[in-house]
Amino acid sequence: MKYIEIFGKNAITLRSLQTSMASDIALQANDPEISMYLRDVFPYPYSEDHALGFINMVNNTSKDPTWAIYYQNNFAGIISLTLQHDIYRHSAEIGFWLGKQFHNKGIMTEAVNLVCNYSFSELNIYRIYAGVFEPNAASKQVLLKNGFEVEGIRKMSVLKNKKFLNDFLMAKVRT
Repeated sequence: MKYIEIFGKNAITLRSLQTSMASDIALQANDPEISMYLRDVFPYPYSEDHALGFINMVNNTSKDPTWAIYYQNNFAGIISLTLQHDIYRHSAEIGFWLGKQFHNKGIMTEAVNLVCNYSFSELNIYRIYAGVFEPNAASKQVLLKNGFEVEGIRKMSVLKNKKFLNDFLMAKVRT
């Protein structure tokens, strides 16, 4: 994949993943509060080996755009798109997480905005969607601030940590 850097306001930059980021990713990702709102494929505890495996997968086998989020030149989190195929090829699923000390600074709201703008203008995407576990009010708010709408609630669709959860299906369509 080619290296992409997207500059935002408020000292936020999105950067393609590099192996040199592995220790910073592991440091932030090794938090049970992050993994509880992500799919089970995201491990906890999260090691530097997990980070290196993820970076290598993204850079060597995936066509899905993934960026490290930097705030004031400090690694803060990850944001990615999963490009869809066949009749859904105009859509992408967005996913993201942010280290705890970077919460409540508007970082993720801006990062989602940057990725949406990039997707609509550079990737010919028309629809970006996300599934948000019902207890994850912060992610739901980030998406609402970016013009996403709740399209529906998938009842008891998620089994996470031995509990069934509702999942909000949220989407934003290019105008």
